[in-house]
Amino acid sequence: MRIKIFLFLLCLFYFPAVALASENIRVVLEDNRRSVIISSGSGFIAESHSISPDEKKLIFYASSTVSRPVRYRSSGDFIRVNGRSYRGWVEIRKKRNGLLMVINDLDVEDYLLGVLASEIPPGWKYEALKAQAVAARTYALYQKKTAGLRPYDIVATVNSQVYSGSEAERPREVRAVKDTKGLVIVYRGEIIPAFFHSSCGGQTENAAELWGIDAPYLKGVDCECQLISQYGLWEKRISTDKIMTAMRKQGFNIKDVLGMNIRGVTPAGRVRDVAIRSSRGEFWIPAESLRAAIGTTLLPSVFFELEIEGNEAVFSGRGSGHGVGLCQWGAEEMAERGYDYKAILSHYYPGTNVVQLN
Repeated sequence: MRIKIFLFLLCLFYFPAVALASENIRVVLEDNRRSVIISSGSGFIAESHSISPDEKKLIFYASSTVSRPVRYRSSGDFIRVNGRSYRGWVEIRKKRNGLLMVINDLDVEDYLLGVLASEIPPGWKYEALKAQAVAARTYALYQKKTAGLRPYDIVATVNSQVYSGSEAERPREVRAVKDTKGLVIVYRGEIIPAFFHSSCGGQTENAAELWGIDAPYLKGVDCECQLISQYGLWEKRISTDKIMTAMRKQGFNIKDVLGMNIRGVTPAGRVRDVAIRSSRGEFWIPAESLRAAIGTTLLPSVFFELEIEGNEAVFSGRGSGHGVGLCQWGAEEMAERGYDYKAILSHYYPGTNVVQLN
């Protein structure tokens, strides 16, 4: 028995316990590309074949790349894809349409380093950064959980959450990710779809109103973001010709725009539908679809009033984004008032808890 105990202690001393396997995330960096350039100043490591240490740059063409995916990482710290730097593995896949998709496969904690600074303005309160880190981690892992058979978990754009690779990393945001490592938001033990947006305009939105998700933790709550948000009030003038062109690209047979009216609002005050009157009839369009067609930069949110002046539609609104879940400007305002990140998350996701990822 003494010998066994001695050998056990010896193993602990010379062979430290192996850490639990980390959680990886697969992020689409590029899609439907005809060519992709990857580079590394220190050379490459290939997953399934040997590669010369002198190779510093590889070019893949859709016309010549084989259908089997190939994977590379840098032999140093970072690998570059079309000039942008990333951690982890880069996978190039040929799609059924013959074009290329590029996927970044990396630890979710490393992924968050390139998300946080892309989603939050510099200089914000530290507790707001931590709240965003936990929400972004939760959102990413929920997307992974529900990815199904697709070859990726999440995309690197506003369609999921913005991920800009290692070049976007900033010291305070890196620290916020590390100080909340592994923390996620759960409801009754299950990880939640932790939606977030820039600025709600004073009232977050029920997810059921936008997407039919009737979850108690995604109900609308009051918010004080209007006190500090740069999207407090705004006015956008968009020509009716531009709106007509945008709608025709979406398949609406609109010849001209004779008038526009709001048709219904949510309990929080956001527009549900917009009626566009044309010489070919009246078209009812979901406000979020109209916003997406025109451009989310041109039309920051659907929290607006609408008038027609000559050949322009005048949108007078507030807020930025879909309005569901965490309001980033509201989180910053709460942090300024001394709330910590858990209190912020509890406010915007009622009934949830922050726990360590198992």
